[in-house]
Amino acid sequence: MNPATTILLYVFLAILTINTYTVECSSRSSYETVKRIRFYVQDISGGNNATVWRVAQSNLSDTLPSSFGTISVTDTLLTAAPELDSEVVGRIQGVVAFTDMNQTAITVLVNLVFTNGEYNGSTLTIVGRNALNEDVREVSVVAGTGVFRLARGYALTRTYAVHHQNYTVNQFDVVVLVPRGI
Repeated sequence: MNPATTILLYVFLAILTINTYTVECSSRSSYETVKRIRFYVQDISGGNNATVWRVAQSNLSDTLPSSFGTISVTDTLLTAAPELDSEVVGRIQGVVAFTDMNQTAITVLVNLVFTNGEYNGSTLTIVGRNALNEDVREVSVVAGTGVFRLARGYALTRTYAVHHQNYTVNQFDVVVLVPRGI
């Protein structure tokens, strides 16, 4: 095959590949639904009603300003509004670890377990880095069950209120793509 024919063949295959990719991307909306959910996490890290418990720490945890090496487990209320006595929509359960030696940042591996409302019985799994000193933080939604089966997306978190040293309310705005008809 001569060089001009070879080049022409490669150009044709490249155009065909780009067109195929464009068709696949543009048809995504026909089989996926975007779900947007807002809820509040009621973190209580001390006292008789604690929902976040420190289970391990390194020799550096108390000496570094970042609490590096501290590992906690959580089983915390998710509510529909920022008030502690508002409607409970579920729980956030999982592990958080302070994994940055210089900044106050945690790595989260948590499940949002919905126990009430339209998502009752479903879960979303969140994994990622959460830099606590930033106003808005983004973490990945990597999986789900129930109505969120095969979900993927992101969650924007922000500190809504700090009531005292052991009680913080965090706002979560979650955006997930979920296949239709599953």
